[in-house]
Amino acid sequence: MKLELRTEKLNDIRKENLVPGVMYGKSIESTSVQAEKSEVLEAIKTYGKNKTFKVRVDGKYHHVYIKNIQSNILNPHEIIHFDLHRVTPKETMTTQIPVELLGKEAFFNKTLYAELALSEITAEYIPGSGVSSFDIDVSKLELGDDIKVKDLKVPKGITIKNDPNQIVVIMKEVHVVAEEEEKTATEELEDALEAQQIVDLTTDTNR
Repeated sequence: MKLELRTEKLNDIRKENLVPGVMYGKSIESTSVQAEKSEVLEAIKTYGKNKTFKVRVDGKYHHVYIKNIQSNILNPHEIIHFDLHRVTPKETMTTQIPVELLGKEAFFNKTLYAELALSEITAEYIPGSGVSSFDIDVSKLELGDDIKVKDLKVPKGITIKNDPNQIVVIMKEVHVVAEEEEKTATEELEDALEAQQIVDLTTDTNR
């Protein structure tokens, strides 16, 4: 991703199809930058907020990760500003990596579903070792099965900070009210309403 030093006003930059941003970190002054909108969107799509990547600023390369993204309030898909946090090769970073469930379509029209008990994993790693998400295939799981933190496939260089026995996802049964139960409840309600109408009618007659 190529960055340029920012010298123009924010509104002027955005009119040129560029996105303003800032890069900061240890042993580096906060630097105002800008990048092509297409490159910013591609970086967000590819790396998310957890994976480090290289950027070039004024002829020098830096390892960074996306720290923050600001969107237009009226149009959430329009990126108006980004923050990049620079890290050194020996510096570890700790972030929250989201969990993505794959294969959920296998339970379509079935009485099972995958409940996500832990949506993010706390991970520590050095630049270049991060992942954008932890993907879990639930298509072959059965009722009562679970996946714990210790069951995750963790790439080399990443240290998980969560309790190894903490449940990430568990398979549960969909509870559906039986048709007969619904029918009985409806009939009971109708009987109660009818009885109330009779009482009201009797009361009016005796007045």
